[in-house]
Amino acid sequence: MTPKVSSALAWAAAAALSVLCFAFQNRTGPTYPLEGRVDTARGPVAFKLLRSEEIGNDLALVLPGPVPDGLAAQVRYRRYRSHDAWSTRAFAPGTFRLSRRGVTEEVQGLGATLPSLTERAGKYEFLVDLEDGTGWRSITGDQPVYARYKAPVPRLLVLVHVLVIFLSLTFGLRTAIEALRGGPVTGLLRATIASFFLGAFVLGPAMQEFAFGVLWSGWPFGHDWTDNKVVVELLAWVVAAVVAARYPARARTAVLTAAAVMLLVYFIPHSIFGSEYDYTRGAGHGTAG
Repeated sequence: MTPKVSSALAWAAAAALSVLCFAFQNRTGPTYPLEGRVDTARGPVAFKLLRSEEIGNDLALVLPGPVPDGLAAQVRYRRYRSHDAWSTRAFAPGTFRLSRRGVTEEVQGLGATLPSLTERAGKYEFLVDLEDGTGWRSITGDQPVYARYKAPVPRLLVLVHVLVIFLSLTFGLRTAIEALRGGPVTGLLRATIASFFLGAFVLGPAMQEFAFGVLWSGWPFGHDWTDNKVVVELLAWVVAAVVAARYPARARTAVLTAAAVMLLVYFIPHSIFGSEYDYTRGAGHGTAG
């Protein structure tokens, strides 16, 4: 195998692993729609409940059709971190708009919408109940589900941010592969650190400022895991670069350790302990991507 072919295969492997990491990250975390199926006395029923929405759009909670005849549903809800009493809204047949990361679909079924919140990082907490002739029961469990509102983020900024983060992950994985092969890693380390810094510490905060009105709320200002985990990841790569420059014999171990930290970070669901508007104080805290 020629060096060019070997390098091309290494890049392809790094890119493929990056796609898998992105797919996992995209489907985890507290803002991804809550989906599933439950069995009822009248037959199985699916549900899809939004947990993130833009200000100006009502929050859709839907049982996509076909819905068994005689099945009733309702949502109990209130603003999170507020003194609101619980309100109840019945589900009704209709067509409902569901959106996720700029992709919008219209779903027919039995559903309800909660009126848009107006505060960035404002949240609803809610429970969805079904009645199938045997009594009401919650399909969301005993604990409420949370749905967060954000302001629109420029589409171009989102695309550039995602692209740069994808490149940084690919560079990082490619650096690890090169370390395993015993090849030079200095240039790859620089590309990894530069792209990661741009994506996580320049474009990321810019997105958060648009969405939630906060540039940074990790340590020492808050507890947002999204901000804190990127600091850990950056430190791991900087340490790897320093070790590779000063102690070449230990470069492989340092790079593989940094790559392991990076992958561990990607397996932590996105937006945990993110931004929340406190209606009891009229203020927000925290941030999230």
